[in-house]
Amino acid sequence: MEHVLIWPAQYPLLLKGLVEHNGAFILDALEAWPECETVTDQQGVRSSVLPPLMYILWLKPLEPFESCCYQHIDDYDEAHQSYCDELLAHIAAAGVSQDELIAKLLGVFAQYADIKAQLAYHSEVSPATLLLNKSYTCALQVLLQHGLTLTAQEACDLWCAADEDTQQHISGVLKTALQDSVATLHLAVERLQSDEAYVGLLQLLCDGDEVERLLDQALLAHVMSKTAKQSVALKLIEQGASGQSKDIDGKSAMMWLVEQGFVSAVQALKEHHEQQQSLDDLGRNLMHYAVRSNSTAMLELVESMEVDPRLADVNGMTPYRLANQAQAVAAKKFLEARGIIELSFAAKYEKVARVYSLYALVALLMPVQLSFFFNEAHSNKLSATIMISSLTLLFFALARWQKRSPLYPQDASPWSLIGVNVLAWLSMSLQFLFSIVVLIAVVGS
Repeated sequence: MEHVLIWPAQYPLLLKGLVEHNGAFILDALEAWPECETVTDQQGVRSSVLPPLMYILWLKPLEPFESCCYQHIDDYDEAHQSYCDELLAHIAAAGVSQDELIAKLLGVFAQYADIKAQLAYHSEVSPATLLLNKSYTCALQVLLQHGLTLTAQEACDLWCAADEDTQQHISGVLKTALQDSVATLHLAVERLQSDEAYVGLLQLLCDGDEVERLLDQALLAHVMSKTAKQSVALKLIEQGASGQSKDIDGKSAMMWLVEQGFVSAVQALKEHHEQQQSLDDLGRNLMHYAVRSNSTAMLELVESMEVDPRLADVNGMTPYRLANQAQAVAAKKFLEARGIIELSFAAKYEKVARVYSLYALVALLMPVQLSFFFNEAHSNKLSATIMISSLTLLFFALARWQKRSPLYPQDASPWSLIGVNVLAWLSMSLQFLFSIVVLIAVVGS
């Protein structure tokens, strides 16, 4: 439904009195001012009369295309309308901006009316929003001194619109003017990702340690977003973010930066992380995330921080295995150039199975050797002993050679495999002994 804002007939007199500093005109206009209320007619059209303060902030009725919440309609004749237009045009021609004019009018108005009481009146648009839409910071400073309160969005918008001098002027009253300081802090942190100007607002609202924590949270939130930019991350780091904040998985902002491949940002935080090798909840370090970035420059930078490139996470996943899994070719070549080569789980199983299969053959050749040695029906014991011993030595040597390979898994073996290993050594020893005995017997005969 249409909402009409009525400009009372007393407004031209009020404006004249404020401009001329004529208290009689001001008091007459205020005394005759109609009751502030909203009335709805039979057609559902709402008509409102607001406190005089709101009309001072507008200065004159808005054109239809300028209106937002109200359709402005004046209730005074053409002569008064012409007077207001000419007066405002004359002031503008003198080089006085509307912001400065409103601030001066408010200063005079405060001598004759209770601004704080009029600020408390509820309207479709708040005084702060009305002035912020036009970036009228001078007028806002005056209202702040007279009890204007700001929502979180209004406070952040004001801080962004204000220059350094204005920020200094409003610093003394801004904390007391906030309707919700916690919500303001959260919004400032959120906006900090795209505009470093909000650092000053954070410094105003909280102490140094708290500012660093909020900057860190802003950095984490930014690098987690799909639209993360290194330039924004660097600005947050310059303001004091350290990259220590972690997400719900224990993954720090530094880890996110490494994974994103933001080399300059990681370089800027290098000193904060060189002395401590932090891990996420999966037990992964910075090298795991450098592998995921698949950036040689990032891998070299993380390597210079003395991060363990062989560390396995809680699932046994090392950086090299992660490179294989993610098909990170550059990361894999980087690790292999430094002698870090690992087998997949299937390849490790195959290598262990091959070694212990040879050990099992060595162990099985022992009863075969004994069978030939104690079998009286077998006449050529020397040939059988030498042949079986040679096979045993060959299988044992192959097993030992493969086990000494740098790629052979160094994990602890189960007791069953340890038993096979012991039997292989025992078989090898006994067959060596039998070979000696047979050779002595043959030489003696």
